[in-house]
Amino acid sequence: MPLEINKENLLKYKAVKSYRVAESEVAPVTSIDFDDHGQYLISSTANDTMHLYDAVGFRFLNSIGSKKYGCHSAKFTHVQNECIYSSTMKSFDIRHLNLETNQYLRYFTGHGALVSDIQMSPLNDTFLSSSYDESVRLWDLRASKAQAIIPSIVPSCIAYDPSGLVFAIGNPENYEIGLYDVANLTNGPFLVIKVDPNFTDKWNKLEFSNNGKYLLLASSMDRQLILDAFDGSKLFELSGNNPFPLREFMDSGSACFSPDGKISLSTQYNGKIAIWSHADSISGGSTVKPVGYISAAPDSCPRTIKFNPKYAMFVTADENVDFYTYDDN
Repeated sequence: MPLEINKENLLKYKAVKSYRVAESEVAPVTSIDFDDHGQYLISSTANDTMHLYDAVGFRFLNSIGSKKYGCHSAKFTHVQNECIYSSTMKSFDIRHLNLETNQYLRYFTGHGALVSDIQMSPLNDTFLSSSYDESVRLWDLRASKAQAIIPSIVPSCIAYDPSGLVFAIGNPENYEIGLYDVANLTNGPFLVIKVDPNFTDKWNKLEFSNNGKYLLLASSMDRQLILDAFDGSKLFELSGNNPFPLREFMDSGSACFSPDGKISLSTQYNGKIAIWSHADSISGGSTVKPVGYISAAPDSCPRTIKFNPKYAMFVTADENVDFYTYDDN
């Protein structure tokens, strides 16, 4: 019988495995991603190396170097042994890599500055990229040139909704989130969400819940927001965060939804992972406090977090990569 992801069970989660590279190779992890089946995890690090893990067996599998071009925002395509990632040196191309053969399948060219995030469509082989060249671009894995270019204020956060028919672009500089219809980009956003300027400008992630109801606006500061994914209204403000100091390296977000969208988790600078059961709360802009905390792995101060889409486990990362699962002992 599958484990139910509820607050009672989450409070029994523990770090069951931690991985740290050799001392000479230690560097902050800037992104983590699961494949569609939840079997594998890929991370990118600031020392121009990606690491591949068996997420179900909690095993390290392989290192993939990108010393010539650098790497960030490594994401699986819908093919389990392929990924795309952004270059951080020499060029700003996005690279499509076969992880088994270590052969490049395609380069996606056109960005004129660092690509800060990549998001794969849940529907098909298109993907989004956001860049410091003041654009968000829509790509198809079969073509090297962008299918569409959307002007954006930098830095920007991007996210697909679970249908793949809508995506969001968040601009912390003007406190706006635009929702776009993938099939009708020429008309611009069909909804512009105004975020309270008193929130924070340290946004680091947008995420739609898998049930399509919620949109999480995460930050590295002391609060997270949950918005209504249909009309953009503020439903919950998640308090009780222990904020991270700013760093020079990017990261892929300090908060995430559980797979059913009813619970939010966030890493804390004090070495804990906060749990909010927002679905049990009354919406309408209410402030929600954590129902409890999970202790981080020893010697870890996790910054980035992601829940496995298929299995009852999640991963956190900073310099370590830590695997957490239910432990009733």
